[in-house]
Amino acid sequence: MNTFLSVVPSESKMALPRFRTKEGERVVDLRRIVYLSAKSNYTQFYMEDGEEVITSHSLNIYVELLEQYDFIRIHKSHLVNGYHLKNCRLRPDRALKLPNGNVIEVARRRYLELKKKVKNQRLSS
Repeated sequence: MNTFLSVVPSESKMALPRFRTKEGERVVDLRRIVYLSAKSNYTQFYMEDGEEVITSHSLNIYVELLEQYDFIRIHKSHLVNGYHLKNCRLRPDRALKLPNGNVIEVARRRYLELKKKVKNQRLSS
């Protein structure tokens, strides 16, 4: 199982999470992360290449660390990378279809705010 260490500055403008694995420490570019999902007291990271990484910390830890890097909490169980919103489709049934085909639920109270952000992402592209 992987363990989250910290978010550290890098040469690029994005910060990079570090994971400790059996093979040693690994750094992940934030742009590779599509979304995070709560799994009880664990968090699962879904990367753009299909890789999944599970960590032993709750989603709340990552919300505090990543919201400043344009990650958006769309549900109590989901945190989405704003960088990937331009490739997502917001459905009328309050679900977000991600570039990898996964569909995740959007909280009723967060739907309108997310709708504005998706629209803004597309306009700025």
